[in-house]
Amino acid sequence: MSSFFQIFTLPLDQALWRIWQILLTFPSDTTPLIALLIMPFIAVVALAFGKLSRFRRFRYRKVLFLILSKKYLGHRSHVLDVMLLAGNLGLFAIICAQATVSIVAVTELATWVLAGAFGASTPTTLGPWTVGVIWLVVLFLAYELAYFTDHYLSHMIPFLWEFHKVHHSAEVLSPLTNFRVHPIDSLVFVNIVAVITGLASGFLTYTLGAGPVSLGTWSGTTVLALAIVIFSQFQHTHIWLPLTGFWGRIVLSPAHHQIHHSVDVQHHNKNMGNLIAVFDWMFGTLYIPSKSREKLVFGVDASIKQTHDINEGLVQPFADAAKHLMPQSGSANGVQPAAPAR
Repeated sequence: MSSFFQIFTLPLDQALWRIWQILLTFPSDTTPLIALLIMPFIAVVALAFGKLSRFRRFRYRKVLFLILSKKYLGHRSHVLDVMLLAGNLGLFAIICAQATVSIVAVTELATWVLAGAFGASTPTTLGPWTVGVIWLVVLFLAYELAYFTDHYLSHMIPFLWEFHKVHHSAEVLSPLTNFRVHPIDSLVFVNIVAVITGLASGFLTYTLGAGPVSLGTWSGTTVLALAIVIFSQFQHTHIWLPLTGFWGRIVLSPAHHQIHHSVDVQHHNKNMGNLIAVFDWMFGTLYIPSKSREKLVFGVDASIKQTHDINEGLVQPFADAAKHLMPQSGSANGVQPAAPAR
């Protein structure tokens, strides 16, 4: 493990070369899982761009133009994205640190409960490579389930929706829209992730053990997280990258997520997942995009003029959420689709 962290002490060119070696080589530990995990990400991007390349006059520079277009970057909605990113940087660090402690605590608690109920765990006879694959697959699915659960609750519970609505109030999408989130929304999210992934980690620790796969598990998880971050940059853009048919039921393409941001009532509460569409498919919230670009309007409600200021992004959600805690506020106003529009 220490050799892995030495990367951060190297000059940039040497560090990049070392990371490249880790991705391509197969040490005796379970680090080949890194290559295994990054392959699905590469496959998804290849599929998406393969579809784009079939358009007769498509130019890849158009992708860069859509991401960096002044039409979007100069919009007040994008300005608020930047302001929330800057304001949340310090808070994110604190929230993530708290979530890390919570994951460890839930893992230990789950392991203790299992040991008390079923006795001490016995060492697994599976090889470290097999154990590493199981760890990474289960943790990935646990994270995806946690993401879906948080997202679903944020749309269905009026109190939580008022904070999540900050993200949906974006009228133009850019990679920075990923960070257009209210701190309370982030706090709820990381703790739901901590509980679900902590329970999964506790179960795995009890049944398989953690020692033999420490390097492969955590380095592989880091690469998987990086792949998720990179792929999510395409989700919050105006670039139409659809996956339909079978793949549209397995993977949530950028077009899936753009539909999620649409003000159209038929798109409300659809495509709640992060990378995989399986949970949306299971719970009836999946909406598969068409191959051709759909005309979408983004935001909460097309009839409401958004101010895109700090009051709207940070202060007003507290007042709106408080109304749902009062006895006379029994309606689900603001939540989709229980209310007319989001």
